[in-house]
Amino acid sequence: MTTSLSTESPATSDLALGVAGLTVTFPGAGRRDVPGVVALQDVGLQVRVGEFVAVVGPSGCGKSTLLRVLAGLTPTGATVTGGAVTRLVNPAGGPATAWMPQRDGLLPWRRALPNALVGARIAGMDRAVADERARALFDEFGLAGFERSWPHELSGGMRQRLALLRTCLPGRPVLLLDEPFGALDAITRRRMNAWLAGLDLAGHGRAVVLVTHDVDEALLLADRVVVLSDRPGRVVLDLPVPRDGTQDARRTLLDALDPHGGS
Repeated sequence: MTTSLSTESPATSDLALGVAGLTVTFPGAGRRDVPGVVALQDVGLQVRVGEFVAVVGPSGCGKSTLLRVLAGLTPTGATVTGGAVTRLVNPAGGPATAWMPQRDGLLPWRRALPNALVGARIAGMDRAVADERARALFDEFGLAGFERSWPHELSGGMRQRLALLRTCLPGRPVLLLDEPFGALDAITRRRMNAWLAGLDLAGHGRAVVLVTHDVDEALLLADRVVVLSDRPGRVVLDLPVPRDGTQDARRTLLDALDPHGGS
């Protein structure tokens, strides 16, 4: 990775994540004379503690790349320029973000409870504390009674709940979710969205950034929806979600996603 970002700085006040003027370029494929691909250009974003922000945009506009940069997981080979990335840090100065990729990533040779504990063990949580918290979350996430199930014995929705539980378990205050329900069928996805909407992930001093292709999912779950343009991705809309009806907001988002009306 080539980078000219200034040094990462801890978040101040209630700012959980922030980036200004972010540009990410990938090298051209195969030959030196092939120009690089600019995935993101001059992107600015701020997320405050207690906010749930959804990022939507066309395929290939850099949504997942943005999430990776915010997580400190910039793709290998990318050139990153712009202002400093601001992130919350824990009291020891380590990362305070937890990232959930598109695939559930469950280990097929581990039962559900040991799978849930993987992130906590990596984060250095006390084994007994992690185990007690995991068992409580199994109940909260609708998985009680499945602690000893193998991943292949779980439905798609249950696997995604388990993956999200694993992400939340270490208690990091910033959650970065990359299309967590993108692989599910429409009915299961709708049920998962309803379940997640009632979970209050952004409560208790947390902040959440969700990448999704689904406008209705974004409006249901988020406090704000950020729209990226076609590649190179730029922020073309930052829309607070009204709580007294979302039809006008939905129309605004669709217009921002397709400014030419399909022509």
